[in-house]
Amino acid sequence: MYIPKTSYFSPTRVQKLAKEVISDCRQDRDRALKAFDYFKDMVAANPEDAKAKSEMNKALQLSQDSNDKVVRILDMMLKMTQTEMKQTPPKKEEESVTFASLRNNGKK
Repeated sequence: MYIPKTSYFSPTRVQKLAKEVISDCRQDRDRALKAFDYFKDMVAANPEDAKAKSEMNKALQLSQDSNDKVVRILDMMLKMTQTEMKQTPPKKEEESVTFASLRNNGKK
């Protein structure tokens, strides 16, 4: 049994899993669009074919569902990044030169 040395939900591991899921969704979407084209051709040949129309509709729904999954994953990744940014204290910058600081130095 594999036991990882780092957290199961480390940012790197989550990003890798998200990338794999997005790739799978892309393949599913391509397959669904191919099925849609197949049933669309059947409907073009026989406009009365209710079963082909129904399957064409299901293929479009599958295509949209896979696209929605990608959007949800990206949304979760953005939320994770925002949370990480809020939890990490900002680095103290060395003295930065601004116009206001230059004006103040000139008045001394």
